[in-house]
Amino acid sequence: MTQQELFALARSLGTVSYPFESDPETAVFRHGERGRWFGVWLNVPGRYFGGQGSEFALNLKCPPELSAMLRQNFAGILPAYHMNKAHWITVRPALVPREEIEKLLRLSFDLTAPARR
Repeated sequence: MTQQELFALARSLGTVSYPFESDPETAVFRHGERGRWFGVWLNVPGRYFGGQGSEFALNLKCPPELSAMLRQNFAGILPAYHMNKAHWITVRPALVPREEIEKLLRLSFDLTAPARR
């Protein structure tokens, strides 16, 4: 899945913003303009993946029990970089099938939806 495809899907669910002045490439996927985050597109140091350099990856909310299963089945899914590792995952788009990324993005959107009263 390309960055453009990923961002288009995120926009179909909510909004994409760039809230960090010092980092114009990190994007936050939100429920509406000021809503909760359901995803973060960020540059992750390669050492986090056991390599060098850096690459962009996607952080998504995920139930802990599903997270463990996903990490066993996909080399491109890890505990979240720079977020709560029990409830968020980091997805390396080049290593995870498009269909799985789409499902995980929608799941994250649902998990972070505002509570209904």
